[in-house]
Amino acid sequence: MSDLEQAFYIMSIIYMSIMLILVACLVVAVFVIRSKVNHIHQQIEEKINSVTTIAEKGGELAAAAVSAATRKAKRAIKR
Repeated sequence: MSDLEQAFYIMSIIYMSIMLILVACLVVAVFVIRSKVNHIHQQIEEKINSVTTIAEKGGELAAAAVSAATRKAKRAIKR
């Protein structure tokens, strides 16, 4: 094996090793980014659910207030 062939073999081994490390880092980065996006998505879902719950309770409170006001108006009319 000539020195030129040996040099090319060494360069190709180094290149393949670096590319293998870069691909492994890329896979790890994808999983980390995916987990962060899922965490942010869960936080948004929780906030939407809490706002929805507050809106539902507000509707129930408004309905209760209207029914109480209606009862008072009926009593006032009867007197």
